[in-house]
Formats: sequence, C-alpha cells, structure tokens
Amino acid sequence: MQTTAFDPQVIRRWLTVTLAVALVALNLPLILADGEGRVFFGNWILNATSAGAFALAAVVALRQGKSGLYGKAQAAFALALGLWLAGELLWTYYELGLGIDNPFPSLADAAWLAGYAPAAYYLFRIYRFFGAGQNRLALAVSVATAAFVAYSAIELVLVSADPEGDALSLVVSLLYVAVDGLLIVPAVLVLLRLKSGKLTGVPWFLLSISMLLFAAADLGFAYHSAIGAPENDWVWDPLYNAAYIMMAATLFWHNRFFIYDRDAARKTWQQENR
Repeated sequence: MQTTAFDPQVIRRWLTVTLAVALVALNLPLILADGEGRVFFGNWILNATSAGAFALAAVVALRQGKSGLYGKAQAAFALALGLWLAGELLWTYYELGLGIDNPFPSLADAAWLAGYAPAAYYLFRIYRFFGAGQNRLALAVSVATAAFVAYSAIELVLVSADPEGDALSLVVSLLYVAVDGLLIVPAVLVLLRLKSGKLTGVPWFLLSISMLLFAAADLGFAYHSAIGAPENDWVWDPLYNAAYIMMAATLFWHNRFFIYDRDAARKTWQQENR
C-alpha cells in the first residue's frame, strides 16, 4: 500500500490547488494596487517568488549532487535562478532604495542576462532525455524560433521611440529577445515530446510553461521599453511571478520524487510492512 505522502496522484492534486492559490494570492496585489503601492508590491513579490524558486533549486542541487541524469543540470538551474534573484534584488535596490523609476538598463540586467545560459543548458539537458534522435523536430523548432526572434528584433527597432537617442536600451532589449530564443527552443521541444506519466509529465510540463511565460514577459517588457511606455511595464510582472512559482513547483516535484532518499525509503518500507 502506497502512503499518501508519496502518492503522485495525491501530490498532483495538492500541487494544483497550491499553484492556483499562489498565482491568485501573489498576483492580486499587483492588479489591485496602483502607483507607488504597485511598485512596492511588484518588487517584493517578485523578490519572494524568485527567492523561493532559488531556495528549492539549491536544495535540489545539493541533494542531487553530481550524480544521476540531472546532476550538473540541476546545479546549472540553481545558478540561473540565483542570477535571476540577484537581478530582482538589484532592480529593487535601484527602484525602491535609490528611487530610480524604471532602472533600465542597469546592473540588474547584467545579472538577468547572465542567467539565461545556465537555464538554457538545463532545458537542453532535459530535452536530450526526452527527445534523443528527434533531429528533424529540433531543426524545425529552431528555425521557427530563429524566425520569430528575428521578426521580434526587427519590430523592436521599427517601433523604438528614439532608436538613436538611447542605443544602450535598445541593444539590451535586443539581447533579451535573442536569449529568450535559448529558452523557447528547448521549452517547446520538451512540450512536444512530453509523454503522460504519473511522475515525468507534471514537472517538465510546468517547467516548459514557466520558461515560455518568462520569455513572453521579456518580450513584452522589451516592447514597452522600445515604445517608451515604462509606466505599463508592471503588466508583465504577473507573468514573471507565475513563471517563478511554476519553476518552484517543478523543483518541489523533483525533490519529492526524483531524488533517492535512503532514509525516507526505509521509513516508508517500515510503515508499509508493520
């Protein structure tokens, strides 16, 4: 008889409810607040969700170690989330501490951009497990994503409010568009190759969706920056929050089911064989 604590179906239902509650509870203040209140809540809620995701990633990386299928990949993901957390904290320091409205670009962007390479490495390692030998599919998705990235970059340049006045902002926005492609390709590939299963379906679905939400928020933020409408940047914060929350859920699931714990296994066996 399987204990409730380790029953994937029970955990899936519990996780679904928790995700729904967290998404509503953490995004509602952003939607209802305005002015300085929205800036305050937006910063600290993003700090909290990114810190939670990083904390879980660190736990998983430490428990996983270098062994297993995801050893180095988990460490890379923890590094990515650590850099993104640093970006969130730096943005808060600039915006709330120094009173700089919309501090873009800044050192926060350097931290955020640095996190995309290890995040992409993690995603591609996951895809290699699911989609080995699917070269045609990978090529098709890569070409489609490259075309989308190129179109988005051209659109940013065309709609830029003053392309010659603030070249750095435009360049950084274009960098975000480019690195988002590194997330979109493996995220879509994992979604397309995802198979239903009690254990594997849940975390990789959430991970892929979270990365696509992250990329969508980046593109939206870059567009608003390009057209000179920073007052509307807050509308993308709920997507970032949702992405971090889903990443945390992915890591929770991995920690629960994908890392062998000898002591927990012994305790479960003892309970089931009394």
